[in-house]
Amino acid sequence: MENFRITIKKRIYFFILLAVIMAAGIILLAAFGRANDGFNATSGILGAVLAIAIGNVVASKMALGNEAKLKEMYIKQTDERSAQINKEASAATFRIILLGISIATIIANFLSEVVSCTLSLCMAFIFMVYISVSAYYNKKM
Repeated sequence: MENFRITIKKRIYFFILLAVIMAAGIILLAAFGRANDGFNATSGILGAVLAIAIGNVVASKMALGNEAKLKEMYIKQTDERSAQINKEASAATFRIILLGISIATIIANFLSEVVSCTLSLCMAFIFMVYISVSAYYNKKM
């Protein structure tokens, strides 16, 4: 359990760093950005990530202070059923995204060659990452 406590502390430091970076991004956008250049959408995304990071810091700090919550968090994280569900959901999500990008590439081919090429490159990048990660885990196992 002590190793898990150390992992939670590292996670807290990571989310604090993420929150600082997001807050700096929002401040920089407010200081140097223009309202008509997508400031609202970008600052909204940064603000959402900031809120998630702060929420994770608070939840982790509460778990460190309460042994029952820490044990519950440990069980939830090491549960094999939850891990298998996450793996299956990730695989299904990957296939759906790949199918969606493929269909969008075909449709975009009739509308704009630039968009079609961009989507094709995105698909190629996704395949390269997939092959690299698969090779890594096959070698590791």
